[in-house]
Amino acid sequence: MPTWLYILISMAVAAFVGGLTNHFAIKMLFHPRKPIYLGSWRVPFTPGLIPKRKEEIAGSLGEIVSDYLVTTEGLQELLQKPQFRAQIENRLIEGIQRLGQDERTLKQFALGYMSEEAWEAYKDRTVLWLQGAVDQGIKWTWNRYELADKPLHELIPGWSPELMTRWSDMAAEGIMSAVREEITSLQGQRMLKRVASGLVSQSGGFLGAMASMFMDEEKIVQKMTPVLVEQLESEHVRVILSTKIERKLESLSTLPLDQVLRSMAGEDGLNWISRHARNMLQWKQWVQQAEEIHIGSLVSRFEERLTLVMPRVVQVALGMLERNMANIVKSIQLPQLVREQVERFPIERLEQIILSVSGREFQAITWLGALLGGIIGLFQALFMLWLG
Repeated sequence: MPTWLYILISMAVAAFVGGLTNHFAIKMLFHPRKPIYLGSWRVPFTPGLIPKRKEEIAGSLGEIVSDYLVTTEGLQELLQKPQFRAQIENRLIEGIQRLGQDERTLKQFALGYMSEEAWEAYKDRTVLWLQGAVDQGIKWTWNRYELADKPLHELIPGWSPELMTRWSDMAAEGIMSAVREEITSLQGQRMLKRVASGLVSQSGGFLGAMASMFMDEEKIVQKMTPVLVEQLESEHVRVILSTKIERKLESLSTLPLDQVLRSMAGEDGLNWISRHARNMLQWKQWVQQAEEIHIGSLVSRFEERLTLVMPRVVQVALGMLERNMANIVKSIQLPQLVREQVERFPIERLEQIILSVSGREFQAITWLGALLGGIIGLFQALFMLWLG
């Protein structure tokens, strides 16, 4: 064989072996995906390096990300950058301006992100939450300030004998005025006629029969009404009624609030307050009215004010994030999060990403193996020729 052909074949074989070796070495990073068994014997180097060490790689990546890439200090430094804060402020202000021009109702806006059934369920949960929040607030106040055991006079601001007298006079005047109006009304006149008729019918015997023949109920009522009105307008009746009310208020003022409510309503004071609060606060009706409010009309009222306070809001919010960043990062458990994400990441997709980024470099490594193999083959052939 000619010398030049021997050298050429040696170089070609060595270059082929070197390139093929590097090619398979790169492929063995990802292949095979799963271990290969011949009976019970597992073929060496199966699965490939990355599939085999996926859990270890995930753990190492998690530690690297948490220790060097996404650190508390780095995040705090990011929050302190003026450019970052200005970017957040601009985006928030732009969002407020867009909402100020939005002509959709709150319901239409919500239906852009959820179904009709989900929106109705969300409204029901909101009503229940509001009712529960009010009940919890009333219960907390009731227990926190021990309202059940506090006498009534301690709960009413400015309670004094003068106040009781003034309330009693007002109550007496109100009662007398209401009774006067009732008596002089058509319904009151009918009531007086029934009373007169009852009195006549109760007078039995001969006198009762004579009274029913000669007495006119209409005239009796006409005679009774001015007398009753005159008595209701008299100072004497007002003083008696006012005194009775004042004595009742005085006796109630020393009683605990819970006992007062029990005597008046016949139920536990806390339950009575909670029930009346639920009746007064029509949350369901208010929520239904709120869903028809136009977002633009709602936001536009406060757009200028929100724009002015937005820098301060961003500063306070980012300041809170910065002060609590260590706890936030700790609670996120970043190493575990990264590890779980890497473990779930498909090997096929990971291979595509790496090859798309480093495909040229891997080809260069393959050709470099072929070049080194060819050089080694040249030296080997020359050495064999030198040995004879």
